[in-house]
Amino acid sequence: MGNKSDSGSNFLGFQPPDEENPRFGRLFLIIMLSFMLSAFSGAAASTATVLLNALLIVVAFRTTGLRTSLPRLYALAALAILAVVLHVVFDTHSTWQAVPAFAQFLILTVIVLALLDAVLRRDVVDIQTIVGVISAYLLIGLVFSWLFIGMNLLDDSQFSISVQDSNQFPDFSIVVLTTLGFGNELPTAPFASRMVSIEALTGQIFLAVFVARLVALYRGNRTRTAS
Repeated sequence: MGNKSDSGSNFLGFQPPDEENPRFGRLFLIIMLSFMLSAFSGAAASTATVLLNALLIVVAFRTTGLRTSLPRLYALAALAILAVVLHVVFDTHSTWQAVPAFAQFLILTVIVLALLDAVLRRDVVDIQTIVGVISAYLLIGLVFSWLFIGMNLLDDSQFSISVQDSNQFPDFSIVVLTTLGFGNELPTAPFASRMVSIEALTGQIFLAVFVARLVALYRGNRTRTAS
C-alpha cells in the first residue's frame, strides 16, 4: 500500500483523497442496501437500485479521491443519469434495458478500481482497511451481476435465469464470485460460461492477493510496534 507522503496521482490516475483516514463504512452500507433491494422485483425496486448506484458514485468520489478528477466525474454522472432515464422510460423486460445495465456495469467497475486503489494507498491495517476490502469484494459481485443482466436482456439463451427473474442475478453472481457452486441456476451458452469463469477467477485472485497483502501489512505493523 502506498506511502502517505505521495502527493501525486496514483497508478489509476486518480488523486488521493483529502481525508487522512477515509471512511469506507458509507460505501459498505450503500452496497449492502443495493444488494438487498435487488431481491425485490418491479420497476420501483429496480429504479431505487439504480438511484442507489448514483448515490454510490457521489460517496465513492468523496471517499476514494475520485472527486478530484472532474472529467471522470462528469462522465460517470452522465452515465448514471442515462441509466436512470432509460430505466424509467423503457419496459422492465425490454432489450433496451440492457443499456442501463451495461452503464451500471461500467460505473461500478470504475468505482471498484478507485476503491481498491484507495485501500492500497493505506499504510496501516485497521477496521477501515478491512471494510474497504470487503466493500470492494461485494462490489465486484454487483459489477458482474449487471453485466449478466445486460447479457441476458440481449440474449435470453445465455443463462437459465429468465428475463422476468433478473433479480436473481445478484445472488447468482455472489455464488459464482465465492465459488460456492451454481445451485439451481447456471450459464447455458459458451460466452456466458466464459464470463462466469472470469468472475470466479477474479474472486479467487482477489482473495489471494488482498488477504495476503493485509496479512503482510498486519505483520509489518506488529513488527514496528514491537520495535
